Amino acid sequence: MLEVLKIVKEKQQEANKIIDEANIKAEKIKQGLIQESETVNEEAFLAEISQAEQKADELLKSSSLGIDQEIKQIMSKAEQHAKEIEIKAKANHEKAVKVVLEMLFNRSEEK
Repeated sequence: MLEVLKIVKEKQQEANKIIDEANIKAEKIKQGLIQESETVNEEAFLAEISQAEQKADELLKSSSLGIDQEIKQIMSKAEQHAKEIEIKAKANHEKAVKVVLEMLFNRSEEK
């Protein structure tokens, strides 16, 4: 009987040792998975940041192109207005010259 108890005790110690080793291995696996998960999460986070930066660059470029286009339109309108003003100024200048000449001729005729 004593021998049977001794064998049971040995088997129980072996079982406890196996359980302890299994727990240690499970903890190592768990830590490895946590570390892999953190790495995957970090990579996904960095990928999201990269995509966000690319989108921001694209938006900046498109808004810049829109601004450039708007500037060109404004400049074109300004040039058009300047030409119109120049034409009106020439017409007014010619009218003024005619008025002055008429005034000079009228004065000379009066004398």
